[in-house]
Amino acid sequence: MDRAVLLKRSFSTVVLWVTVLGMIFSGWKTGCVVLLGVAALLAQWEFYRIQEEKKFRVFKKWGVTCGAILYVGCWFLLLHASAYAGRFALWEHLVFVALTIGVLLRLVVFPDPLETPIVSVALTLFGFFYVPYLFSFVAQVAFLPGAPYEATFTILYLLAVTKFCDAGAYVVGSLWGRHKMIPRISPGKTWEGFAGGILTSMAVSIFLWRLHPQGLPPFGWGDALVCGFLLALASVVGDLAESVVKRDAHVKDSGHAFPGIGGVLDLIDSLLFTAPVFYFYVALVVRWR
Repeated sequence: MDRAVLLKRSFSTVVLWVTVLGMIFSGWKTGCVVLLGVAALLAQWEFYRIQEEKKFRVFKKWGVTCGAILYVGCWFLLLHASAYAGRFALWEHLVFVALTIGVLLRLVVFPDPLETPIVSVALTLFGFFYVPYLFSFVAQVAFLPGAPYEATFTILYLLAVTKFCDAGAYVVGSLWGRHKMIPRISPGKTWEGFAGGILTSMAVSIFLWRLHPQGLPPFGWGDALVCGFLLALASVVGDLAESVVKRDAHVKDSGHAFPGIGGVLDLIDSLLFTAPVFYFYVALVVRWR
């Protein structure tokens, strides 16, 4: 990475961290949901645009509309009708059905000029599940009614453990990387970088747990260790999954929203996998303890 790109990436990273942390610690919950929703929908749009560059037809507007409806449910059920938060799954089912019926009706009314109807349906549905659905687990962790932890610190933990995995992998891989991990998908990734990312995430997880254990779910040191490992592993898989999407479309970045980083999907790709993993781990810990 040349110096100019490194400077752009560093600047974008600082601005993003300041913006996100400022929103988290402001305590403005509606603003946090809006930020999550906007990020998810922009990333979903980027995914659809990538598919269009491959000459596939996707129903962008309806897919993104359903993504927006999902986050309206997050905002209302988790923040303003917490007594009904347990019915959020019902809201998800409603959106899933509406999305599926909508794209199929679209094909009936407006036949696919490219004669790839099943591909159009599959890509539209996948774009929804891959981006806004998976990313909604961040909101579900943050605003779970009656959660025995501090939402602010828990989300900070999720972001830090996820993103420091990327940082650790980059630093270790740049300095000592010799053995390519999966060159056909991501030529720059090495096994040394992978190990560095895993160890960095585990170290950050234990550090944050020791710093403020009351702010997290009822974790022990073993949970901090295991969760750090699982989130790091999910982060790497999430990054590789997006690399598959981009390599399939022969594009380097999903967009150009952030200089030195790329698009919104490039920014949140690892969180799309770590957020659900963290949600289910926390749900199991809270339920069983």
